[in-house]
Amino acid sequence: MQRPIITIPFGFLRTANFDWDIDWHEQSLGEANSGASQTLYNAFPRWTGGPGIFLQGKAVAQWRAIRAQAQGRIGMYRIRMCDPAAFRLSDTGVGFTGSGSPFSTGQPFSTGYGFEYVPTCSAKKSASAGATEIRIENAAAVPVPGQIMSHNYWPFAVTYVTAISAGVYDLGVQMPLRAPIAAGDVIKLRGEGLFEALESGMGRMGYGPGIAGRVQLSFREVLSR
Repeated sequence: MQRPIITIPFGFLRTANFDWDIDWHEQSLGEANSGASQTLYNAFPRWTGGPGIFLQGKAVAQWRAIRAQAQGRIGMYRIRMCDPAAFRLSDTGVGFTGSGSPFSTGQPFSTGYGFEYVPTCSAKKSASAGATEIRIENAAAVPVPGQIMSHNYWPFAVTYVTAISAGVYDLGVQMPLRAPIAAGDVIKLRGEGLFEALESGMGRMGYGPGIAGRVQLSFREVLSR
């Protein structure tokens, strides 16, 4: 059965906290006779995260509909991995609001929402799966160490940034690339990935007369696609 992919609408979730991290799946094997530690590393690390969100009014009902589309742990969530400690959309200098970027006239769509602004860069040269360094150009903002970026919904963290020439940078990346990147490919400056809920009831929330509340989510990256 093909798993449905649910995209959380732009500007819908108000994130209260952030904790994206890589689960390396390493396992301690204890100490050798020499006293050196021994560790077994899994070949398939993945991203995990438990962002907390605040919902109010009709957003509570909309979130219920999103969860229903996911059908518990069957569906996959397409998630923008917001991480304001390393990257904010405002870093690009492009004007936007919480409802998206308007037309050049300053007017949004009839729904009140504008275009989603997706800051990107492009690959200066190709990189194979397993690579720990990529070269980029034409970045909407210069990446910084610790920033989460992605290519084709495979996220990675930037470990270092080296300027090569005007507008061209080498980036160290971890985890190593899970898929090859071709020269000219689009790379997103704000990482996006495909995730599944850790438990079927994830995101269930109650509310009182104020129709508002906070809920803690729990996601892990989907590796089989």
